[in-house]
Amino acid sequence: MSFIAKNLLLTGIFLVFFLFISSKMGGGPGFFKVIGFELSYFSQKGTAKAIEEWRHEKLPSGKTKLEFLAESVRWDYLYIVGYVFFGIFLARVAAGEHRLATANTLAILLVAAGLCDVVENLQIQQIIKGNFGLRPMVMSICAAVKLSLLVVSLVWAILLFAKKG
Repeated sequence: MSFIAKNLLLTGIFLVFFLFISSKMGGGPGFFKVIGFELSYFSQKGTAKAIEEWRHEKLPSGKTKLEFLAESVRWDYLYIVGYVFFGIFLARVAAGEHRLATANTLAILLVAAGLCDVVENLQIQQIIKGNFGLRPMVMSICAAVKLSLLVVSLVWAILLFAKKG
C-alpha cells in the first residue's frame, strides 16, 4: 500500500472516530457557547457567573447546561485523540512523502493543542465542582492557545494542499 493510501485510510478511520464522538457531544448549548465558556476568564461576565447561569439553564433534553458540560468534558478526552490523529494523518497526506518534516512540525502543533485541551478539561472538571482559584485563568489560556494552534495547523494544511495541486 502506498504512503498516501495508508495515510488516507488512517485519516478516514480517525474522521469516523472524530464524527462519532462529535455525535455523542451534540445536543448541548452549542459549539460557540462552549468556546465562550472556555474563554470566559477573559470576558466581563467571568467564569463564576457563567457557571451559575449554566447551573440553572435547562436544555431540551432536560439536563442543565452544566450537567451537559460535565458529560461533554468526559467525552472530550476521546475527541482530543480523534482530532489530533485525524489532523496528523491529514497533514501527512497534505505534505506528501517528500515533505515529512513539515508534516511532523504540524503533528507537534496538533499534539500541543491536544495537551492544552487536556489541561483545559482538567480545569473545567474542577471548576464544575466549585474549585476556582486560578483554574478559570488556566482554562482560558489553554483554550486560547489550543484554538490558536488548531487555526495555524488548519491554515498550514490548507496551504500544503494548495501547493500540491
